[in-house]
Amino acid sequence: MIKAFCCFYNEAALIPFFLSHYHFVATIEAFVSPSLDATRELLAADPRVILRDVLMPDGIDDDIKVAWINDAVRRRDPQHTWHLVLDADEFLWPPGDPAGATVSAFLDRVPPSDVVLGARMVQVYRHASDRDLDPTATPVVLQRRHGTPSDIPKPIVIRSNQALTFVPGNHRVLGVAVSATHRFDGAHWQNADPAFAVTRRIRDRKERMSKTNIARGHGVHHYHHTAADVHAELERHRHDDQQF
Repeated sequence: MIKAFCCFYNEAALIPFFLSHYHFVATIEAFVSPSLDATRELLAADPRVILRDVLMPDGIDDDIKVAWINDAVRRRDPQHTWHLVLDADEFLWPPGDPAGATVSAFLDRVPPSDVVLGARMVQVYRHASDRDLDPTATPVVLQRRHGTPSDIPKPIVIRSNQALTFVPGNHRVLGVAVSATHRFDGAHWQNADPAFAVTRRIRDRKERMSKTNIARGHGVHHYHHTAADVHAELERHRHDDQQF
């Protein structure tokens, strides 16, 4: 079985899609900061979710966040073979299977020597031909298929009970290489729709950066953009190529 770990703040726009996509996950441990929307209520309504009410007193602090994650993934877990360490806007699937129907079979084929699997993420945007998002449409990820790919795999899928340590930002696991032969595909929904992208990136990210994050250079991609910059970025990508 699979367990996911994810931090949530003001994610009501994404949570229905997140919960629908991760139908193959048995348990979701959700670290929930006090939010302005129905984040907590939406998560609490799913019986798979274990709520952890947490607080970042000075805003987004990636050192605090990674400490929560590392404490969680180091706990002995006899029930789950694999862990997913996710952000709320990250959607993963085995290659060629955006519906996630073959996740268990895919992971069963991974040799024991592969402890960390990466995901090749596509930064998706709303294409000029796309319709408004619908959380009842499945697979949800096929509603946003255009954007720009990243060739650098992000370590997201890990074997349980390995005492692994993520660095702030969760883009690297200390002392362990990402599998060279097995990986997931994925879509990063940070910019998936103007309906939430601008508010999420400005009010919920840029304007919440803690002094610690700024001093240490964490989350630097959020520091300088404005709402106008985000709108312009979304407009530039309205005719991107289809990626999956």
